[in-house]
Amino acid sequence: MDAFREMVKGWLGKALLTFVLLIMAVTGIEMYFTGSSVTAASVNGTDISQADLDKLVDRQRQQMMAQMGANQDPAALDVRRIREDVLNGMISRELLVQEAGKQGFLVSDATVHKLIREVPSFQEEGKFSQRLYEQAIRQIGENPATYPARAKQELSYSMLVAGIGQSGLVTLPELERLSALNMQQRDLHFAVVPAARFLAGLSVSDDEVKQYYGAHPDRFTTPETVSLEYLTLKREDFLDAAAPTDEDLRARYEERVNAISSNEQRRSQHILVATDEKTKEADALKRIQEIEKRARAGEDFGKLAKEFSQDPGSVASGGDLGLAGRGMFAPEFEQALFSLKEGEISAPVKTQYGYHLIRLNKVERADVPSFASLKPQLEKEVREVKADELFSETSEKLDAAVYEASDLKEPADRFKLLVSATEPFTRAGGTGLAADRKIVEVAFSDELLNEGKNSTGMRLADGAMVWIRVKQHLPAKLLPLTDMAADVRNQLMLDKAKEKAKATAAAVKESLGKGESLEAVAARHGLSWQNVPGATRRTQLPSPELLRVAYRLPHPAAGKVTADSLEMGTSFVVVAVSKVTPGQPAAEAELAQIRNVLSESRSQQEFQDYVAFLRKSSDVQVRQDKSAAE
Repeated sequence: MDAFREMVKGWLGKALLTFVLLIMAVTGIEMYFTGSSVTAASVNGTDISQADLDKLVDRQRQQMMAQMGANQDPAALDVRRIREDVLNGMISRELLVQEAGKQGFLVSDATVHKLIREVPSFQEEGKFSQRLYEQAIRQIGENPATYPARAKQELSYSMLVAGIGQSGLVTLPELERLSALNMQQRDLHFAVVPAARFLAGLSVSDDEVKQYYGAHPDRFTTPETVSLEYLTLKREDFLDAAAPTDEDLRARYEERVNAISSNEQRRSQHILVATDEKTKEADALKRIQEIEKRARAGEDFGKLAKEFSQDPGSVASGGDLGLAGRGMFAPEFEQALFSLKEGEISAPVKTQYGYHLIRLNKVERADVPSFASLKPQLEKEVREVKADELFSETSEKLDAAVYEASDLKEPADRFKLLVSATEPFTRAGGTGLAADRKIVEVAFSDELLNEGKNSTGMRLADGAMVWIRVKQHLPAKLLPLTDMAADVRNQLMLDKAKEKAKATAAAVKESLGKGESLEAVAARHGLSWQNVPGATRRTQLPSPELLRVAYRLPHPAAGKVTADSLEMGTSFVVVAVSKVTPGQPAAEAELAQIRNVLSESRSQQEFQDYVAFLRKSSDVQVRQDKSAAE
């Protein structure tokens, strides 16, 4: 545990804390606090909500769509696979969080506080800024008062993950053997058996066409699609109408003054005597009381901290915790700290980590700015608050109007909105509004498809509200055989030709395995070998799979070859190896690089094995709901 504490103290701790911020910014704080009555899975009694899963699946889907760029094709995404992968990731994370708690991976309040103060995005001119801290935390949807507790949990989890990730060990013999294998050379030969050469003379009967058509209806069925009409309401639409009065500004200013006055910062030091398996509470209390007597007798508090404190995050600095506001420490610690006067030392304070002795060194309160200096900012804030109120009020009224209307035109005219429309899309989604998974699910619901209703208001990722109605619904349709007969016939012809190509490749492989020469086999089957002498693992071939097959083949006996075949498009390729030249171990510098790669790969495998072990030995229940199946 001490090793992990040192790790958190150093650069890795800062990196992990930044990682925590990044995770929260990407996944959204809703992942942690959104309640849901429907669970997607349960991990040892802890529920993973369907709402959280849907949000992360939708976010993952949108990110994958964005990576496609201009060639976006929603149908190319396997939404079921995405959902499965995301849910497995959430289950794995919950298992690791629980395991971190069981294994005692704890981070002290003081350590988290110190790390927070060292995050560059929380600093101004090289010093911690409470303003920037609160601003950054609120931007990711967190509460500055509760963030340290969340960060502490994330750091504990990350410590476990990092520890497993650093466990991959590689010996020198392994390195040398891997290096020699990496430098190995092989004389390769490959020949292509195209299906096209067997098309001549093949025929397909009408009965075969009918049978294939009847056995594969999904291949000849157009997907179900809908197109939507929709209304959109945005908060920005109300900014012009939300002009603040002078009374509004004065009230806002008073709120700001009160907030500044109450947001004092306190610089303190502390000494921790930890309680753990080795130290009982009574012994820890006795020890802290002895230190308290020496501190109250006038001994230097910082020297006592360096000598006795067991908090690795602050011991080197004499227990210094820097400036901190409310919400940065455990409740017991905070209560004691904010009850002290400058220069006072607290009585022993009990927290989950042990007993603390706290000395308050300084209290800082921010200067109250003038009304004139804050007026532009106050105007912006009040205008936004009023716009929010108008937006919420109008959303409620529009929701009621849309619910009562038989279409969207009447509420659109009443609220002076435009009725927009989407392009047709399938259950896999589409672009624009149809890229939102929630919109797709509602669009294909019974209420909208079969009952012709308008939807209730739904909030989009950018905060806007949208109401939808099905404009056109085209059910899935089986195309008639008369239209598809030519396509079916061509497919059957190609399938038959591929079977002949496959059989020829198998015959070539069998002949080579019996000891026939490359030349004799090629002449009998009308093939042409392409020769690649001295091929390495980095040699460029028409397909990387050719190289993978070649290097999976066993070493050939003298004067013989080993061979295998693989399918490539509408052809089959026979790959043969006639000679293997052993490689030599690389130089020391290259071995070091190989060690890093192999160690990382091994660590990843051990991590996956560890998660698999946790899952196998835990009570994990996955709920299969209708939306997930779709």
